[in-house]
Amino acid sequence: MKLKVENVNIFRGYVHACKDVSFECKEGEIIGIVGPNGAGKTSLLQGLMGLVPIQSGHVYLNDLEITNLPPYKIARLGVGYVPEDRRLFGDLTVKENILLPCWGKKVKVEEGMFSVFEELFPKIKELYNKRSMYCSGGEQMLTAIYRALSSKPKLLLLDECFEGLAPIMRKNIRDYLLKEKSKGMLAVLTESNPNFLTWVDKLYRIERGEISEVKTS
Repeated sequence: MKLKVENVNIFRGYVHACKDVSFECKEGEIIGIVGPNGAGKTSLLQGLMGLVPIQSGHVYLNDLEITNLPPYKIARLGVGYVPEDRRLFGDLTVKENILLPCWGKKVKVEEGMFSVFEELFPKIKELYNKRSMYCSGGEQMLTAIYRALSSKPKLLLLDECFEGLAPIMRKNIRDYLLKEKSKGMLAVLTESNPNFLTWVDKLYRIERGEISEVKTS
C-alpha cells in the first residue's frame, strides 16, 4: 500500500486551504502533519477522504487514482478516517458506533479486535452500551478511533485525535499504531501540537495551506 499526493489544491469558499500539497506515505510508514488552527490540516485530510472537492492535483492509492472518489468508495479501498469532531451518532451506543464501518458490507470486525480495544483501554467494556451522546469528549474520541480501526484499515487518517486524550491513552494508541506499522499499515496524522508526533517517520509542517518537510527519521 502506498499513498501519493501530487500538487493538491483545495478551496473552502474564497480561502485557498491547501496549496500544491505533495507528499508520499509508503507501506509501514507513519507521517505527521503539524500546524496551527486554520493552516489547512483538516481540509487536506477531508480532501484525501473525498469529503471536500480537490480542485486540482491528484491522489493515488497504490496505482489507483482516488481523487474526488466518493468517501464510501475510498473507505472500501481500506482507508479509515477519524475526524477532529468525531462525527458519532449520538443515539447509538459506543459499540454500535464502533461497528458502523462493517454495516451493510461483507466485512466483519476482525477476530479479536474488541479484545485489542479492551487492552488499549480496559474501561471501554463499561461504555459499550452507553449512548455516545452521554460520553465525555475523550471517550467519544476513543470511540471514533476504534470505529476507524474496527475493519483493520490499510491506511489510517487521524485528524487531531491526541489532544483530547489522557497521556496514557496517547501512549497506548501510539504503541498500537507502531505495532500495526510493522505489519504494513500506513498512517497520516495531523496535530496542532508537534510534541504529540515526535515518534513519526516523517514530519511535515503546514502553514497557510503550504507544506514543507521538517523531519525524516
